[in-house]
Amino acid sequence: MISDVQEKYDQLSPAQKEIFVGYGLRQVKHFVEISLPKIEAALPDGAQVQGINAEGKVQAINPVTKQTYLWISDLNWQERPIATENIDLKEDAIAVWETFGLEQYELIDLSHVHRDFLESVTA
Repeated sequence: MISDVQEKYDQLSPAQKEIFVGYGLRQVKHFVEISLPKIEAALPDGAQVQGINAEGKVQAINPVTKQTYLWISDLNWQERPIATENIDLKEDAIAVWETFGLEQYELIDLSHVHRDFLESVTA
């Protein structure tokens, strides 16, 4: 299992700590390793993934044209106005993934790490 969870948690920025608490390590690993490659492969020309909005949808923007997109359930992008606040940034999710070395763990092994950690610090 992951050692030194507290030490690694302490290295995170406030936004990254929110991702750790809100999603858990299993979801971060799934997003970075499984979802993100598929999502980025289907990006409209010139668009870049920003992150996950408050509704739990992945959003992207073309910084040149300012066109904005949401990733929808049928596995494609839909042009839509998007929120510019309250976004969990892709870079922060990747930083959590890197800090905890999630590439070396199976998804099932990460299911309760953040819950157990949070219970231990609030107990």
